[in-house]
Amino acid sequence: MSDLFEEKQKFTQWRVWSLLLLPIIITVSFSLSPNSGPGVIIVLAIPLLFYFFELRVQVNEQGLHYQFFPIHFRSYSIKKSDIEKIEALKYKPLGDYGGWGIRYGFKGKCYNVKGDLGVKVFLKNGSYILFGSQRHKELEKSLQKIIQQ
Repeated sequence: MSDLFEEKQKFTQWRVWSLLLLPIIITVSFSLSPNSGPGVIIVLAIPLLFYFFELRVQVNEQGLHYQFFPIHFRSYSIKKSDIEKIEALKYKPLGDYGGWGIRYGFKGKCYNVKGDLGVKVFLKNGSYILFGSQRHKELEKSLQKIIQQ
């Protein structure tokens, strides 16, 4: 079973990393004592967690498979028979979903890590999930291909 599409995305935006690393710089500058406490551990752990975040999306003959590692320890699947339609689009991550990551909003569920391009997968049960993608047209094309089989 070969993949028709595969994409792995990480938080690589310099703005995100500037915001994540600034507290470390401030903490290290002002907390040089060895008894700094758990605050230093938290300040160090958050950027480390962001370093490991990765959105993985795959499409094969069975359907769409996704994982937001390390939040999801396993991949989740949407069977091709559950997909009603697909739409590649430009969206507003902050306005439509409140930001990046795993988002639940008035406009549905969204998995994204960067950018404002994605594919909305409408399901036969009436819900939808938007997947942010740097290659949204390729993702749309591969999904169209499997649901037309």
